[in-house]
Amino acid sequence: MTAKAQRNKDLKALRLSAFAVKNSAGDINMKKWMISLVAGLAVSPFGAPGAERIYLSGQGPSDAVEWDFICSKGRKSGEWTKIPVPSNWEQAGFGNYNYGHDDPATKHDETGTYRTSFMVPKDWQEKHVRLVFEGSMSETSIKINGKSVGTPNLGGYLPFRYILNKKSNLKYGGENTLEVLVKKKPENSSLDQAERKGDYWVFGGIYRPVYLEVQPKEFVNRLAIDARADGTLRLDVFPQVQHESRFWKKSKGYVDELVAQVQTLEGENVGQPMTAEMHNGTGRIRLNTKIKNPNLWSPEYPNLYQVKVTLKKDGEILSEKTERFGFRTFELRPRDGLYLNGKKIMVQGVNRNVFDPRHGRAVDAEKVWNDARAIKAMNANLVRSHMPPTTEFMRACDELGLMVITELCNWHDPYIDTPIARNIAYEMVVKYQNHPSVVLWANGNENGFNLEIDELYPLYDLQDRPVIHPWTYFDGINTFHYPDWKALQVQLNRPAVYLPTEFLHGLYDGGHGAGLEDYWNAMRATPTSAGGVLWCWGDAALMRTDQDGELDTAGNQSADGIVGPYGEKEASYYSVREIWSPIQMAMPPDFEGKLELENRYHETGLEECLFEWRLVNFAAPFATTVETTVVAEGKLQGPKIKPGKVGALQLPLPKDWKEVDGLELRALGSNGVEIMQWAWPLKVARISDASLSERGSDIRATQGAETGFHFKIGDTEWRFSKTTGQLLGASVDGKDVGLGMGPILYAGTLDEVLEFSTDWKAEVSEKDGAVGIQSGNSDGSSFKWTLSDDGTVALDYSFAALTNELAYCAVGFDLAEEKVVSKRWLGQGPHRIWGNRLKGPQFGLWENEYNDRITGVDWGEPEFKGIFGNVDWMQIGLLDNSSLLVDPDRFSSVGVLLPRNAEGERNKKTYTSPIHAWWHYPEAGGLHLFHKLPGIGTKFANAWELGPQGSPSVVEGPIKGRVVFRVR
Repeated sequence: MTAKAQRNKDLKALRLSAFAVKNSAGDINMKKWMISLVAGLAVSPFGAPGAERIYLSGQGPSDAVEWDFICSKGRKSGEWTKIPVPSNWEQAGFGNYNYGHDDPATKHDETGTYRTSFMVPKDWQEKHVRLVFEGSMSETSIKINGKSVGTPNLGGYLPFRYILNKKSNLKYGGENTLEVLVKKKPENSSLDQAERKGDYWVFGGIYRPVYLEVQPKEFVNRLAIDARADGTLRLDVFPQVQHESRFWKKSKGYVDELVAQVQTLEGENVGQPMTAEMHNGTGRIRLNTKIKNPNLWSPEYPNLYQVKVTLKKDGEILSEKTERFGFRTFELRPRDGLYLNGKKIMVQGVNRNVFDPRHGRAVDAEKVWNDARAIKAMNANLVRSHMPPTTEFMRACDELGLMVITELCNWHDPYIDTPIARNIAYEMVVKYQNHPSVVLWANGNENGFNLEIDELYPLYDLQDRPVIHPWTYFDGINTFHYPDWKALQVQLNRPAVYLPTEFLHGLYDGGHGAGLEDYWNAMRATPTSAGGVLWCWGDAALMRTDQDGELDTAGNQSADGIVGPYGEKEASYYSVREIWSPIQMAMPPDFEGKLELENRYHETGLEECLFEWRLVNFAAPFATTVETTVVAEGKLQGPKIKPGKVGALQLPLPKDWKEVDGLELRALGSNGVEIMQWAWPLKVARISDASLSERGSDIRATQGAETGFHFKIGDTEWRFSKTTGQLLGASVDGKDVGLGMGPILYAGTLDEVLEFSTDWKAEVSEKDGAVGIQSGNSDGSSFKWTLSDDGTVALDYSFAALTNELAYCAVGFDLAEEKVVSKRWLGQGPHRIWGNRLKGPQFGLWENEYNDRITGVDWGEPEFKGIFGNVDWMQIGLLDNSSLLVDPDRFSSVGVLLPRNAEGERNKKTYTSPIHAWWHYPEAGGLHLFHKLPGIGTKFANAWELGPQGSPSVVEGPIKGRVVFRVR
């Protein structure tokens, strides 16, 4: 019988047997069986006798299959019911929750028992059948038809498998019962602490797919591929011949030839086939070839190939296995750097653990692809994970061009006992080694290093990739974590290659982008720097099924992402994206249509990129809608600028471009995917009289100096102190708008809030229909209010120069928070800035409604409060349909209200406490014009410990400026 005929016979038998399938509750389960069967059979093309995968579970939460289940303790325990597989049982309402840092003595230790059934055709007696679990937390044992099979599997994050045959009590031609016992807390204490005490949520259950893998008796078990940038390919083939042979007797030859062929992903042959003779069974066959001028894999050009390996007997195909790979060479050059395809590369990395807020560690393919695409779009080129990622995420990294550090999960000490660690290391290497994206192995994390298994990685890994010990120096790579600015200088000045596998630990709105520009400039200037890996990608906010679905970040322990739990991009996402952009762009002060460019690509010339430009006009203040009008637009190929070089981009702008409000630019890479967007103002917005109100309202004094200076302009009234000249309040139609008490100079050092003289003397003057209120101070400071008949109230201020190194400095006014409902502004947005996080927000017309959000506690929209950069004008919506227009000097930094987690205790591990991710900020006032921006810290360092941008500095010269107010 030919292989194709045998396969068709097997398929027919499986279809017929499906009619008899029942689950343990006695319900017909044919539909689910057939869905799983079709999905499994589709893995292997018709006519090719490869592995058939038959899912007993779903492939993710969206298509999970119900199994019978009983939980030993906690919620919904003590009775048989149903549970979706794959899932973490806590998210299905069973057991109880723990965060990894919880006291080990109090951690929950419930177990779960699962049952399901499956049919086995009679002709599977001539097959090799394996039951495969992709992931089950943390100790798993099975029974087939009531009989224990094998030994319990120890380890929750990697696949494991059991051979099913007569010895394992498998019944052919009938229904089989599978019973699985999962212990959330394993019996081995070293494994328990390694996998369940980390800085993340810990779960129980079968959370990755379960399937039957059906192979011919003679089959290719696995491949190990080493495909180099010069086209050299080494291929280790590990075949299995399952027929028995008797000692001292001539055995029958079941396989006589092995053939391997490199192909494109479309199946076109590349190069000549590799062949080897086989004499029945063998453990490994080494094949070699060299492909001429292969397309190389890299983050910029993730070119992929496949190799098809065939076992034959007398020319007949017995088994085939096809696996994808990429030609590339990754190497460590000691005391020099990391090299990809012969050229030094900087790691722009982010740590990402497998997590879904609804499902815990059970994730769908769509979720991991969305993560991978967003990470790539942030201009990162590497991902590290404490826990090995899903197969689908690795596929995404291969295709999109993301390098990967794959890690043996061991968070801190103690390390896993050697017999267990050896098995886990083997499973990890053989699962991930053929992915071109995998460039480094991590043997544990932060002192969780079992030194006895370091020697295994080069034994298992044909490519002999470097092995790292995150947070220490090992084998030529220094990975010291979380350096502050001083420590960074120390690490960069050491001779070893430096790659911090965690740095700038995010928390709430701090870290990641805050400090990154300083760090990145220092890293790029150091020859032995290999870049770094930010902690971390996502806020691990879990939807608690015991708290009505409330999102829980375990206090501040897991509110440290660049994105929110559902992928909501936070401010630092855009900062990281711009700082790590391979195209760096700047508009010179004397801009005449030419932009300055720097090419930071690894291998792409900018002539391969496309640039799209637009000239735009923005809506004026008080407009009914936010409108941006495109005046002109165009596209052009990039200039010929090689990687590492600088040049210019000349835009073909129309003659009248200087009359337009702004320029927007978008860069697309060689694959047509957006790399970055930029926007710049081309002129100061002219706030026309028509956008304000009609001219000609008389300015009338309503009260004299005895009670203060009160002036009415149309329907607005302005009140000033008779002694100091400071604004006391403003109203429209007799209703107070909440603006008052200013200008006041706010400034502080790291140690104290500065106090200033209050010895002001004011006087009123009138000229050409305008009223002036001039005020001076004994320290040389002065300010002047000018009230005009067009309804504008202008302030010119000049405060005496300060010699202190300031953490912040601002000129402020009271603004009643309870009066504020919205804001609209022309400036950088939509996110706020800090002194050490200036990149990211782009110039444009933005608006949002009032909110009191804290990043990492609330998600979904940008924070309303904080400092907004390059503001041309800002319109603050107030109660009773009134508005306050703030029109400062050209492109000022405007602070709106007091961000909530700037208040309260510092450095406490309470729910919303900022640890070090807080800022110095004016303690009073609600509207500020900043002259020294405060920095924001990270989880482990204060702002002033993170580099020059976040450190105190002297504000040069007098603190002066101009702002115009209008209330209507």
